[in-house]
Amino acid sequence: MVETEALLTVLTVLAIGLVTPGPNNITCVVHAGVHGARANVVLIAGMLVGFLTVHLVSGFLVEEVSPEGLLWTVLHWFGLLFLGLIALRLLTLRPSSIRQAMDTEGFQSLLKVRDGSIPRLGFRTGVLMQFVNGKEWALVITIMRFSLEGFGGGLLGILLIASLTCTGGVAAMALWSLGGGRLTEVLRDDVRGRRVLVALGVLVMVLLTALVARGP
Repeated sequence: MVETEALLTVLTVLAIGLVTPGPNNITCVVHAGVHGARANVVLIAGMLVGFLTVHLVSGFLVEEVSPEGLLWTVLHWFGLLFLGLIALRLLTLRPSSIRQAMDTEGFQSLLKVRDGSIPRLGFRTGVLMQFVNGKEWALVITIMRFSLEGFGGGLLGILLIASLTCTGGVAAMALWSLGGGRLTEVLRDDVRGRRVLVALGVLVMVLLTALVARGP
């Protein structure tokens, strides 16, 4: 039986990845904008393999750490601090900042490129992207630290968590590939974007409160 708190942790972190534009999301939007949504199929397959690998490595790392050891305590407080920083960022982030970042990085202009100057990305790129994404590693390690026991632990628990997050991740990449331009417009809008960010921030704060109350 999966514990409610563990499931909430996984779903909350998954929601952050689904809604907010990160390296994977932006890559899918830009690549699809240049080469078409179908060109993202192989790229997303690579992302899935890389994402699953990150889950397995992180899960076995957490599984091997002794609950009485110093590293367990470090992982615990690292996870709480990381979630706290995410909540703070979401609650204070303004859509105007998102617009400025996207425009400064040429995000919107990239969407209009049609001359093929952006290379066609494949399976290997999708895999390797996951290994250099520090934020993704931190998120997955945090998920495993606070959810693995609630999912039964061991390889089965790791695979159960991975099945949820990877399924959601692939769905998100497909959604961003097909309608990423419209999704980013929501976050760029002062009213709708702010509502989305605040809602996510509050959700993370609720989760953080529950984890702090539970203790190590």
